[in-house]
Amino acid sequence: MRFTVRLTHANGEVLVREFESESETALRTRVLAEGGFPLEITRTDTAFRSRPQLKTESLVLFNQELLALLKAGIPLLQSLELLVGHGKDAQLRRSLAQVVELVREGMSFSDALEQAGSFPPVYRSNVVAGERSGTMTEVLARWLAFQKFAQTSRRRILEALFYPSFLVLVMVLALGVIFNVVLPRFSEFYSGGDIEMPLITKVLLAAGKFISSTLWLQGLLVLGLAVFIRWMIASEAGRRMAERLLLRLPRLGTLYRMYHSSVFCRTLGVLLSGGLPVVQALEVVQRTSPSERMKAGLLAITDKVRAGSSLHLALEQGKVLDPLAVEMIRVGEQSSALPEMLDHVANFFDQEVEKATTAVTSLIGPVLILFMGVVVLGLLLAIYVPLFNASNVIH
Repeated sequence: MRFTVRLTHANGEVLVREFESESETALRTRVLAEGGFPLEITRTDTAFRSRPQLKTESLVLFNQELLALLKAGIPLLQSLELLVGHGKDAQLRRSLAQVVELVREGMSFSDALEQAGSFPPVYRSNVVAGERSGTMTEVLARWLAFQKFAQTSRRRILEALFYPSFLVLVMVLALGVIFNVVLPRFSEFYSGGDIEMPLITKVLLAAGKFISSTLWLQGLLVLGLAVFIRWMIASEAGRRMAERLLLRLPRLGTLYRMYHSSVFCRTLGVLLSGGLPVVQALEVVQRTSPSERMKAGLLAITDKVRAGSSLHLALEQGKVLDPLAVEMIRVGEQSSALPEMLDHVANFFDQEVEKATTAVTSLIGPVLILFMGVVVLGLLLAIYVPLFNASNVIH
């Protein structure tokens, strides 16, 4: 969650800063620990409105240019100044100008990114790791490699789901036309004669007549469905509900768990490779995870690791990851090669998810086509069978 805080320091200076935190109480504790006193805390995002973040493509392009300048030996502030005003993304230009101004005033690069507010938390955490370890170029290179992989994975999943989504849309439109246009015409036709109709035909004609006379109700249902989907996407409670439903599906639930296990391992591996301690890396993963279930589980897991528990034992007790991932993390801890092992686990899960997604989506298409054919055939038979019966009686 995003908050705007008006705070004062011991010197009497009043500042307005923006923070990300899981709750207002946790943010108040953080501000007090940093030597400030919060005067006012206001949440700046809601279930239906959140602060826009930079586009991944624009951020990747910016970091490719920044990495090239840093590798050439140009200092960070000068590199940022050279990049101000460049690029087609207006939001990135505004955010970068704000970051440069803050860095000129003496603020660290990571704090300036947080104050700007539009940079993703994972990126800011990598910058923190680079600043603390003095390996900013290596950290940025790893982050760029991670983003390249993430973009490729998202593109493959979207491409795999495009055809099934198109078939579902066609089926919904076809059924809408049948119930709103075709069935009411047949209802008028049959009402003028003494044709004996089966029960299924009577039910369909009555349904078509009712649906065609309640277009306003269909509009309200579509609007309500859109609001409900928006709530499930934008709110924490909605995402938790959608996640619980998805995890109960036999095959898709397993794929969903494997996908988030891969994201967890990949993100944690990048942060640990950048020099971030395990506890801080877990906190970053917890804040940035797209899974509400994993966010809730990682809170307890982070507390256990902070209290001295090993990572694999805390993950095993938390039951948020695939058991194979937990076992490989145990091996990585014992061999002192945890970042490398996390990358291996993520690569394995990525391959499994890709193969399973391809298999599932290749099967969804024929199943949907068969279902559409059966539905349309059933509707046609229910409508035309009375005509055939009437024709036989006349003959």
